[in-house]
Amino acid sequence: MHEEHEEITDVVADDVAEREFERFVDAMDLDVEPAGMDEEDRRDFASQRRVFLRAVKAGRLTVDEKGQPVYQPKTGEPLTFREPDGAGLMEMDRAKEGKDVKKAYHLLGAMTQTGPKRFANMKNRDLKVCQAILAFFLGG
Repeated sequence: MHEEHEEITDVVADDVAEREFERFVDAMDLDVEPAGMDEEDRRDFASQRRVFLRAVKAGRLTVDEKGQPVYQPKTGEPLTFREPDGAGLMEMDRAKEGKDVKKAYHLLGAMTQTGPKRFANMKNRDLKVCQAILAFFLGG
């Protein structure tokens, strides 16, 4: 049986996607200078940046007037990623030591005001975009 694959076409130009990323970084005052990163951090940053830009080019990720990423998953309502505050970071304490994925979902839930279950039930194609956004906040 031959399965048809949906062809993905960009709806946003490369330069526009780059500007959206820069607007996000500037608004959230994130430190993304490669000079301050070791080799592994540079590779991780480049990978997360590619995920972010690909989602913008596909038209599924935008940056709102406050500089907050807004992502439209394949299913469900859009998610607005607010800058984490101390209370959001404390949400990570709800998970036991060594439960890093659970900690991340708690923080993502706090940032999007949706709760960790939203991310626990999310398919990887959407989750990887959310995780990339989280990585920028935690690393920058």
